[in-house]
Amino acid sequence: MSRPVADSPGIWQLFCGFCTVGLFGFGGVLPWARQMMVDRRRWVSEAQFNELLTVGQFFPGPNIANVSIIYGRRVHGLAGALAAVLGLYLFPTIITVLAGFAYTKWWGNPAVQQVFGAIMPIASGLILGTTLRMLRAMPRSLANYCAFALTFILMGVWVLPLWMVLLVCIPCSFALGFYRPKA
Repeated sequence: MSRPVADSPGIWQLFCGFCTVGLFGFGGVLPWARQMMVDRRRWVSEAQFNELLTVGQFFPGPNIANVSIIYGRRVHGLAGALAAVLGLYLFPTIITVLAGFAYTKWWGNPAVQQVFGAIMPIASGLILGTTLRMLRAMPRSLANYCAFALTFILMGVWVLPLWMVLLVCIPCSFALGFYRPKA
């Protein structure tokens, strides 16, 4: 059962929410953004988040940046879009610049390399957990399950580039959506 969606955030709340996502989103911000927007602040429902992400994937650039821009624009126009995307990138930019300096100085240390190797499974688990939660909100139909399976096979098993996956999956998804088996 889904909880009701809260009122739209103010511009400052939008900025601070996406600052939090950017600050804690090591290894990928999608799980953090979903948790912040759906579970904690209830700005959108699971289905609305899935819709934002779906639209965001069709534009160039990082998906979650597109989600922040689309959502920010939806609730506060250009100022909301700027607040969300600036919030999202403020801390990661500062951290990345500082990490670049640290990388050149300490990357040869085996302990540093071991720490980063230990973080990889955590990032993978976060992505898988988010995927499973998004599947819960997906409308249950044979067409949707087939589109999901086709996308997974093309991307996860055959490791095709994203543009090829979209080139195949979009027409197939439309066709599957219109297909109605005879009773």
